[in-house]
Parts: sequence; C-alpha cells; structure tokens
Amino acid sequence: MNKKTIKEYRAWKAMKSRCSSPSAKKGIYQNITVCDRWLHSYENFLSDMGPAPSNKHSLDREDNSKGYFPDNCRWATQSTQCSNRSTFNKVFTHNGKSLVLKDWARELNIKYTTLYLRLYRQGLSFEEAIVFDKSFEYNGFKGTLKEICNKHSVVKYQLVVDRLHRGWSLDKALCTGLINKTNMI
Repeated sequence: MNKKTIKEYRAWKAMKSRCSSPSAKKGIYQNITVCDRWLHSYENFLSDMGPAPSNKHSLDREDNSKGYFPDNCRWATQSTQCSNRSTFNKVFTHNGKSLVLKDWARELNIKYTTLYLRLYRQGLSFEEAIVFDKSFEYNGFKGTLKEICNKHSVVKYQLVVDRLHRGWSLDKALCTGLINKTNMI
C-alpha cells in the first residue's frame, strides 16, 4: 500500500467498523449503512473518494441521516464537520443569513463562548446576545458597549448589560446609582 493512501485506508476501515460492529448496531450508527460498492472494496472507495486533500481532512457524510455512499461523502476539515452536526449545532438566522453559532461568532468577531453563555446561561435571544458587540454612541464617543463602559462609566460592564436587558436606556444604565465619579455601585 502506498504511504499516500494509508489515511484513506484507515478512514475506510473506521467507516466499516462504525456501521458493522455489534456495538454500532445500538448507537448513533444503528441505521447507517455502507453502500455495497464500498463495503467490500477499498479500491472502489478510494476510486470514488480520491485521496484526502490534507492530513486535516477526514471522511464526512454531508447528510448525517444517510449512509456512506459516493454522493453523500466528502473529505472535510474538523470545523466543517462540527458545523454539520445538526444535533449539536442550532442554526441562527439574522438579517436573512443563517449560520451555526461558531460561524456567527467568527463573522461577528465575538468569542464563541461569550455567545454561547449569553444564549444558554443568560437565556438571551440571538439578537440580544449579539447587540452588545455592536457599535453604540454615547457623549460623542462611538464604540462597543464594553468600550463605552470603560471610557464613560465606573459602573461595571456586566451591570450595564443586565440593566439594558431590563429595558433601561443606555444613559440610565451607565449612570444610575453613582454617588460620585470615583465610586462604583
């Protein structure tokens, strides 16, 4: 066997094992099959799939509810595969664009964990979760909410966020409760 095809051979063996082992019959692969063309012939698998583009690519099913066959399989990176896990990734739509959370985080330049925590711990809607990283204007200064808090308020950022979620105006959220400019609530 050629060194270039060892990765592909391992992918073929793993695919067959996932679908045919006794333990697989009870797990997430219980209804997933391998097409006859690939089941008994590594050469057919390699002919249909071709070599993996790089060591960062592995075998992926485009539709996870269907089995392994040429029209449903591809070589994909880890991030592509993670986005393809419908049971793990909810799709969010904003301004007519639909992406999974990890892709939104990248697009909006917000940390994934920050978005995740806002949605699933704080219970915010998607729009509420992303609004705090958008640009605000306060006293002639434009910036993110965090930048405005750092420049214009001694009230802690999280308190301002909580107040805005309760419907407070930005001015009230930044200034209410201050005894003087050096004291924090």
